[in-house]
Order: sequence, then structure tokens, then C-alpha cells
Amino acid sequence: MERIHKALEKARHQRKDHVNVGGRTRINKPGYAKKAPVQEIKYTQTQTINVSDEALKEKRIVAHLKDSTAADLFKILRAKVLQRMNANRWNVLAVSSPTAGAGKSLTAVNLAISLAMEANHSVLLVDLDFRRPCIHEYFGISPDKGLVDYFSEDVPLNELFIHPGIEKLVLLPAGHSIHRSSELLSTPKMLNLADELKNRYPDRMIIVDLPPLLQSDDAMVFFPNADACLLVVAEGINTTEEIERSLQLIDETKYLGSVLNKSDEIWSPSYY
Repeated sequence: MERIHKALEKARHQRKDHVNVGGRTRINKPGYAKKAPVQEIKYTQTQTINVSDEALKEKRIVAHLKDSTAADLFKILRAKVLQRMNANRWNVLAVSSPTAGAGKSLTAVNLAISLAMEANHSVLLVDLDFRRPCIHEYFGISPDKGLVDYFSEDVPLNELFIHPGIEKLVLLPAGHSIHRSSELLSTPKMLNLADELKNRYPDRMIIVDLPPLLQSDDAMVFFPNADACLLVVAEGINTTEEIERSLQLIDETKYLGSVLNKSDEIWSPSYY
């Protein structure tokens, strides 16, 4: 684990901010304007599939749980993310990792749920990992269509949104997997979609699950459409070299911080 901390510590000094779920956190705290609470949303056109708490817990989705230490970790991460996003008036956060297996999608799902539970934002969780889409699996959902069908078959976007029964949270699944995904992500239709999602609802936070940085160029292709990027790294999986190479691929102005996942360190409330 020491090599992971050294790589992330290097990033913290270079980029100024470091978020660590499962260990100590140090981050700058710029002020940000508090928004008015989001009004109750009526899902009249969005498909609703109610997902039970038990089904979520089976998939290690914990952010919605009450009196949960694990949920508290994501509340802390949420606070750190919102400080930076709100201070800069950003609303599109990309989540990636150096390689597969780091837990980026699980982190993206839990963070999205935690953000949706905060009074000032609605959240759209978008699966852009077209090679290995899995966001829907964490909710136990098997959608018939997804964004791949939007691009290839012109399926209307409003037919793809899914409300999983969590207030202020909507999913936009990827659909079936494809291999030539970077070409799809660079099309004018993708650029128009990114602009539409970002600007249609100013109080909506958009969390985008991207493929790993070192296993395809998909994340790099999409990065210009994101305001910020969160890098998820895993102890025992990602090497120092992989972390440093990944950080080199992220625009310094968009690097929000890093999440250390699968750490053996035991979290204690006294750390905060």
C-alpha cells in the first residue's frame, strides 16, 4: 500500500487536492454558494423500476443506508466533490480508473446515490463504458435499450432514462457492449448529447462512468466534455506506474482528486 500512497501523495502535491475513501482525507475547502433545494420531481415520462434496499446491498451499494459507516464515507466524498464542483459551477464529473477491477463503477454508483440524497441536486448517472457496461447490473436492472441504441438506431433519448426508485436519481444505461466505442464517443451526435445533458437542467449533477484510462482511448475522447475527473485506484491492483501514467492523461485543471479503494486501513470517525 505504501507505493499507492506515494503515487497519490505526489498527485496531491502536484494537483493540490486528494480524496481518499478508506483513509485520511486532506483537501482544500473553497467556499461555494448554497443552492435552493430541488423541488420534488415527477417522473411522468421516465421509466420507473423500483429497486429494493436488499438488492442494492447485495451489490455493495451502501450510500443510501442509514447509520452505516460505509455510507458515511460516501457522504464525506460527496462533501469534498460538491465543494469543488459548486465553487467552479461544474456539473459533469467523469469517474475513471487506471485499469479494470479498481471499483470505479461501484464508486460512481454510490457517489451518485449519495449526491441524490443531498437536498440541492438531482443526479443523472450515465454509463459510457460501452465496452463493459455494468451500471445497470448494480441496480439489478436489465434494460432493453441504452445509449448504444440511441447512436446506432436513433432510439429517442427519453425512452432510455430509468428512475430506480431513489428520489432525484435517474440512470442512463449504455445498453449492449460494443468494441469500436471511441469512434462513437467522438461523433457530433455524442458532442450534442453531452451539451444537452450538461445544459438542460443547471441544478442537475451528471456522473459519467468511463472506461479505464490505460485500456482504451475512450476516456480521453470524452474528457473534453467533462468539467472534472475523479480517479479511482485500488490497493493491490494498481501499480505506481499505472497511477502516474493515468494522472499524466488527465488535464491538470480537471483533476478533482483520487479515491483509494480496497484499502486495508480501518476508517475511524476520529480521523475527521
